[in-house]
Amino acid sequence: MEAEDNYFSGIETERLVLREINESDIDFVFTHFSNEDVCRYLYDEEPLTSREEAEQIIEWYKNPRGKNHNRWIILNKESKESMGTCGYHRWDKKNKTAEIGYDLGKDFWGKGYMKEALIYIIKRGFSVMDLNRIQAFISIDNARSYKLLESIGFTREGVIRDKHLFRGRYYDHYCYSLLKRDFM
Repeated sequence: MEAEDNYFSGIETERLVLREINESDIDFVFTHFSNEDVCRYLYDEEPLTSREEAEQIIEWYKNPRGKNHNRWIILNKESKESMGTCGYHRWDKKNKTAEIGYDLGKDFWGKGYMKEALIYIIKRGFSVMDLNRIQAFISIDNARSYKLLESIGFTREGVIRDKHLFRGRYYDHYCYSLLKRDFM
């Protein structure tokens, strides 16, 4: 339990603070996940249209201990402004794998914030969660995202065809992975 508590505790980087999502994030979650730019490649969910939907997201992610998923809010350390989110899904403790996910407000794109956040949560994934493999599924149209993963050392393993049905159309995704031995 101690390792799991360390996993969920906050993270500070040079420019960022990552903390567990909670009820105080309702306005940010609604604004962030109703933004078409943020949601452009998130084919597993429609952009939010109500605060109730934002409340459901927060409820799903809050108090992550014992669950196989979590989400951190990414804050600018200096201004305390919420910038985006990141976290893990489908944490398989037996096989030591998890899926990483992330999103960032458009005003913060191209400034290295997400790379900074991901490096820290990846380190935590390998050292505290004892993961051996971290994987990500990225829309083949989302070049910024897959170039980010490649810059961290992720390997493109192939294409997952028709991964998501969204608004009447199927979307292919690249499968990326990072193994502990390749990162550490």
